[in-house]
Amino acid sequence: MPGRGVLRCSGRVGPEGQEAADVAFSVLRARAPVLGLGELVARYDLHLHYTDTEVGKDGLSSGLAMALAGLSAYAQRPLPARLAVTGEVTLSGEVRPVGGVHEKLVAAYLEGMRIVVHPRRNLQEVAALPPEVTGRLRLIAVDTLDEAWRVVRATVDAPGATRR
Repeated sequence: MPGRGVLRCSGRVGPEGQEAADVAFSVLRARAPVLGLGELVARYDLHLHYTDTEVGKDGLSSGLAMALAGLSAYAQRPLPARLAVTGEVTLSGEVRPVGGVHEKLVAAYLEGMRIVVHPRRNLQEVAALPPEVTGRLRLIAVDTLDEAWRVVRATVDAPGATRR
């Protein structure tokens, strides 16, 4: 929405979830020219809402998802349908490994997700997943926010891609 280039979070988000959103927003502002956002982050506010307010959200592993959601909003380009994302993002745009990847990817599979973007440094945990899970998910390992945005955009722009 038009504004002064500030971040607002709503929903039931804990301190680490707020920190993840703050870092995601800062990296979007810092990398705006490279990500093709120009001055958008300075002229428009970003409002990230953590849905399902009955259950609190917390954790740094939501940082990459928040950054991709912000990029999607600023670029006005939808993310792929049935996309799940995990990974801590740093101020420089690096994607750090996270804990609980096995549980997160099994949960993504059980919820009907089709694409999962995750930290490349979690490949060992991903390799240990049951074939039933890995056979149904398109698993995309990334090292940076820029790389994640490129592969997500390529997925959306691919012929026959499912959009929201």
